[in-house]
Amino acid sequence: MQNTPDSDNRPPLRVYVVCDQSATAPIWGYLIREKGLVAILETVVTRALDHTLEDIPDLIVIDINAPHAQRIELCKRYRALSSSPILLFLPANNENEILEAYQAGVDECVVKPVSPAIFLAKILAWAKRSWSQPMSPLRTGPLKLDPAHRSAVAATGQEVRLTNLEFRLLHLLMSRPGAIFKADEIMQAVWGMEKADLGLLKNVVYRLRRKLEEETGETSLIQTRPGGYSFLDQ
Repeated sequence: MQNTPDSDNRPPLRVYVVCDQSATAPIWGYLIREKGLVAILETVVTRALDHTLEDIPDLIVIDINAPHAQRIELCKRYRALSSSPILLFLPANNENEILEAYQAGVDECVVKPVSPAIFLAKILAWAKRSWSQPMSPLRTGPLKLDPAHRSAVAATGQEVRLTNLEFRLLHLLMSRPGAIFKADEIMQAVWGMEKADLGLLKNVVYRLRRKLEEETGETSLIQTRPGGYSFLDQ
């Protein structure tokens, strides 16, 4: 098995695939996993439209035979929730739809039919781009952040594995301990969103706090401040 983005000890890249074709979805998933990546498959378009992407994937792939309006709606929704690359496969070469897709925030459109080899080449090419700006290790107070394993390490040596989203949020807060990051600033830096979704942000902060407290015994590391959050300045 060939390793690609994680060959330098980074955690496996997570590819979120929306594919409503019963014969195609398993093939895409198999190809992705064979390269050592994590494939997260969604085969129902209505469920995909309801997906909030609380745990941001590294790459989003959309290959659905749903009506044009649903494809564009899905692209717009995921672009509003994440700055991760979006790769859209289209059933026909329609210039107007391609232009609309790019306006909706898609990074690349690919017109089918597409061979498995070309599909995989596209995935691996975007995988490399997704890792183009790796985060640096950080040590703040009792915690050390390890980007290579996407984890936080306590002073006791206890390692806490984090999701992509949890790691990005904690890295941001720990980069300037004691500084207050406003909600809009956090959403822009972590999600790539211009306006804050307070419900989404609060949910991730809650999960991260609980995980750190339960697995390291450290409490009150993430502080709630007027309009935002900060990391405890010790």
